[in-house]
Amino acid sequence: MGLMPAARADFNACFVPDSLAQDSAAVRLFSADEVDSLWLGWCAEAHCLSTDSAVWYAGVASKAIAKSLDTASVVRALQHLDDSTPMDLSANSSVLDRVVYMLGHRPRFLGRMMGRADHFFPLFEAALDRHDLPLELKYLPVLESGLNPLARSGAGATGLWQFMYATARSQDLVINSWVDERRDPAASTEAACRFLGRLVEMYDGDWHLALAAYNAGPGNVNKAIRRSGSRDFWKVRRFLPRETAKYVPSLIALIYLFEHPVDAGLVPSEPWAPSFAVDTVWVRQNVRFDQAAKAMGRPLEELAQLNPQYRKDVIPGAVDGGWPVRMPAHCVGTFIDSLPDALEWKKDKTPEVSFEPEVTVYRVRSGDVLGTIARKHGVSVRDLRAWNGLRGDMIRVGQKLYIHADPR
Repeated sequence: MGLMPAARADFNACFVPDSLAQDSAAVRLFSADEVDSLWLGWCAEAHCLSTDSAVWYAGVASKAIAKSLDTASVVRALQHLDDSTPMDLSANSSVLDRVVYMLGHRPRFLGRMMGRADHFFPLFEAALDRHDLPLELKYLPVLESGLNPLARSGAGATGLWQFMYATARSQDLVINSWVDERRDPAASTEAACRFLGRLVEMYDGDWHLALAAYNAGPGNVNKAIRRSGSRDFWKVRRFLPRETAKYVPSLIALIYLFEHPVDAGLVPSEPWAPSFAVDTVWVRQNVRFDQAAKAMGRPLEELAQLNPQYRKDVIPGAVDGGWPVRMPAHCVGTFIDSLPDALEWKKDKTPEVSFEPEVTVYRVRSGDVLGTIARKHGVSVRDLRAWNGLRGDMIRVGQKLYIHADPR
């Protein structure tokens, strides 16, 4: 049901203090803009309004649902979803606990993620389909990064899919002073699909173990398997790190909530531009963001949001045969026509760009040898020696090693 004028009038009245309402001369009338602002603010707090569609949600709020969750209906819904995917989405107590937690503590976060879904999910689905992977994996970046391409963990995992540096480089993502493809939605999604495909093969098609390995690394999962004496995730789970033990149940809970938002009392909010409204143009000259925004006729902030992989607000088009710039589809023609003039604007401020490999500092741990360190970072032992002035293979615990990535 749309927002009715009468409802807004009642809402306006509710913001007049009782003490003033008794004296009509003291009552301050709100302007229409103020009423709209207060109304939308109240609805955001109540989590009952989708601001992109202006639809009032008349059902039960998600926090109330969490207090008396109909677990039988959740189990039935997951059984139905389980029938249509190679992933095991069967419910157990851990999954139901995560559903209750997310409904009770994260409804506004989930609403924002649903608002971003039309921007990211078509891209994820197309890549997953190309790699013959379950489409339900599109929810993984919700869990990993909150669908924020700029997300960075304390350990250094970066981007929508939260790649660590070494893993990203092993998947051929470019990381240097100008570009970080971990933050590129398209490039990082392709890399994530390749990596997930390798993991599920490693664990003989068991998606629970593969996802645990995505979060904690295969080494931790393999140790947990040995300690548990089983390859059943639910038995292995208690030997995994705490975050990883919650990871698979949380993903299954997310799949249920996104597939049954009305039942969960969730409403999309803060929508991003849908994927069909965004297009890509390749440029083969260095273009500053302010020049590109000028050519597009759009705000600089919008350009930056659509192109998070560029670290210094410069598209390094003169390097490696060109680089893409994403923009609203309706701006493409204007951008192409206006770019020659825009490139002349403050031309002296456009930097020269060369890709120098980013240096990683690795601290030697007990049991490390040069060969394993080199393999882990995708470099040769010879280069490792040269970069660190080593004559032989002797290294000591705590020693710093400098590792240069391949600039490609």
